[in-house]
Amino acid sequence: MNYTYNEIMRTPELLKKIENYSIEFSSNKKYVFVGCGSSYNLAFTASKILKVNSETLTGGKILALDYTPKCDIGIFISRTGESTETVLSAEKFKKNGILTIGITCEKNSSLEKVCDQTFTFDFLHEESIVMTGAFTAILHFLIKNEEISNVAKKIIKKSNDYLEKIDLKKYNHFVFLGFDEEYGISKEGALKIQEMAKQFVEFHEPLEYRHGPISKLTDKTLVIINSKDTKYEHTLKKDLEKYTKVIYLGKDGDIDIKYNSGFETPLRVIFLQILAYKKAISEGLNPDRPENLSKSVKI
Repeated sequence: MNYTYNEIMRTPELLKKIENYSIEFSSNKKYVFVGCGSSYNLAFTASKILKVNSETLTGGKILALDYTPKCDIGIFISRTGESTETVLSAEKFKKNGILTIGITCEKNSSLEKVCDQTFTFDFLHEESIVMTGAFTAILHFLIKNEEISNVAKKIIKKSNDYLEKIDLKKYNHFVFLGFDEEYGISKEGALKIQEMAKQFVEFHEPLEYRHGPISKLTDKTLVIINSKDTKYEHTLKKDLEKYTKVIYLGKDGDIDIKYNSGFETPLRVIFLQILAYKKAISEGLNPDRPENLSKSVKI
């Protein structure tokens, strides 16, 4: 069995452990979340859910454009704590007198050494190059409003059972749709398929899909809608089903996860990760070690 599979399957345990930690946000402060790759998607998703003054930037933008936004607190997310753009961005913020908070899964990392404060969740360490369970747990840590580990167990079973009935080998084009925080996890779902299974992927807002991108739709396309349970998304599902398979994540959906102001996103991410893993296996690929990727991007 692959590391990736085990790291997804242990997600309920990680969600339970992360309940022991908390972070407080103030309505009087301006926050900037910084990350790269999955960490950026995680930060973007959380910033859309939290009711605080915040924005999300890639470490690459801060570094390449020599840009430091006005804010009170910078939150820097890096699974390994070694991503060059994120570490250098934290240094830049700190030099400008901005409080820096790091979130990482490795002890004694470069990020931990730079930041004023750091949450080091070493129990989230992953062997796989691709970030999975750690993503879900850190997202829940940032946004949590209730314990979800038991629900996560049920979602894992439902996801495995549902995907066993689909011939994933048939599909070579994956489209992920969602608004706001659902857009964030749609982007992450697309990245997981791209990393693990080397597939052609897209991510869009649901209603934007009709405005051009739908031209690439074929019966080899698998569409995943991370829904806010609007009537327009239901209609879109029915329209697209005339042409190809659509998986609907929402109330009474194929994976029944009711929209809850974004607090349900960690549960939806579990399905997206399992989908990517199973597609990789169907293609005979090793999801633990995708080509041309490393756990830390250093430049």
